[in-house]
Amino acid sequence: MSNYWRSHNPYFIVAFINGMDLEGITRRLLDSGRDPFNELPKLISIYRGNVQGRDPFIEALVEEVRNSRSSNQFSFSPVGLRAGEAGLGSRGVGDYDVHSALLEASGSDPRSFDDAGLAEDVLVSVDGIHSRLSFFPYLAGFHATRAALRDVMVKGGRPLGVLVDIHLSDDSDVSMLFDFEAGVTTVTDFLKIRILAGSTLRIGGDVVIGERISGGVGAIAKAPPKPLGRANVKPGHYVVMTEGHGGGTVTATAIYHGRPDVVEATINLYDLLSCQLVRDRLLDYVDAMTDVTNGGIRGDALEVSRLTSTSLVIYPEIFRSLIDPHVLRLMDDVNVDPYGISIDSIMIFTKHPDLIIGELSSRGIKADVVGRVENFIGFPMYVEEDGKLRELSPNFRESPYTPVKKVIGNSSKYDRTARNMLISKALAASLEKKKRFSSLLNSSEVKGRKDPSNVG
Repeated sequence: MSNYWRSHNPYFIVAFINGMDLEGITRRLLDSGRDPFNELPKLISIYRGNVQGRDPFIEALVEEVRNSRSSNQFSFSPVGLRAGEAGLGSRGVGDYDVHSALLEASGSDPRSFDDAGLAEDVLVSVDGIHSRLSFFPYLAGFHATRAALRDVMVKGGRPLGVLVDIHLSDDSDVSMLFDFEAGVTTVTDFLKIRILAGSTLRIGGDVVIGERISGGVGAIAKAPPKPLGRANVKPGHYVVMTEGHGGGTVTATAIYHGRPDVVEATINLYDLLSCQLVRDRLLDYVDAMTDVTNGGIRGDALEVSRLTSTSLVIYPEIFRSLIDPHVLRLMDDVNVDPYGISIDSIMIFTKHPDLIIGELSSRGIKADVVGRVENFIGFPMYVEEDGKLRELSPNFRESPYTPVKKVIGNSSKYDRTARNMLISKALAASLEKKKRFSSLLNSSEVKGRKDPSNVG
């Protein structure tokens, strides 16, 4: 959380930034000695009309919160690092460090730091709804589905279907659900696949009010014999990139800068068509493939570099020429770093660039060599200008792309060492809890119970 927020009223922040989390607000009020019967009515009245202090709903909510205190042994152990201060979800160095800890928590191989997970011959990915597209659910569904499918397709996968999980807060109009579904099925219909399973819930049930939606889309695909994993990136590879038209991030940038013309430029599936072409015709000539999403090419370079001990050298003029002109003009107009934002291009690592570019061009897909891969030379990414290399350090967060994000800034009050110490502390507490409950499951008491699999 930036210095800006620390200087402003925390109760306003909890109410409006966290989507009217009435349970969370009540906990904060009780912890600080403030009377929820004075504070909550004016907040609830924004959505529910005139509410009085001793309203039965507020009384029940306060009772629930107080009763829940007796179960604190099952709650989490705070370490004092907020999600925003950690960089969670902000597609930069902070997010990378959090995800590294998640890999450790799950016992996963660090080499699984890739677009999609692989188990036997199945590729799986999941992408969350863009947090700023709640009031544009069709776009949220379209871009989340496109992103999830792209993550399995850049590995060479043949999509089998998608999974959908969507949560609406209590005051969300039901039309938001159907708009979201329409966005999802626009993409699945194009690929001639379907939704295989799904879930709908309300965010926080009865105790979160407002009109926010959240959730995600998962994709399942059949893996090729040789998946195009990032671990295959090697020095000597050419980096071929397709034109980027942007996805959810560029859409949010355009919406919140009042540029609907740019939103229209993002509604396409050239990225998925590029992946299909590679899978069907070029698989033997491509070693690795990824998309330019996780905090832009800066973020992708960081992840690839840590995995393969390489550096990406990018040619800036060619790179800029492969951003949709409408999107690039928007970035320049609002001062967004094109290297630090998701442009949704496909990045192909190959020894056969001319063949790749020729095949893509024959299908109307613009592509070019935007760089090369070298042995690690100090930084994950460089740009080459006039024969000289200039390093581009990864940032704490992706390039701030909305007016609010520009106010929040691109820093944390904690340096990286301090953040990682707190992340490690949180991880250790969670693993200890896991160990405790795993021991309970394996105890003689549990083993002595009747095996439910033998019932009946």
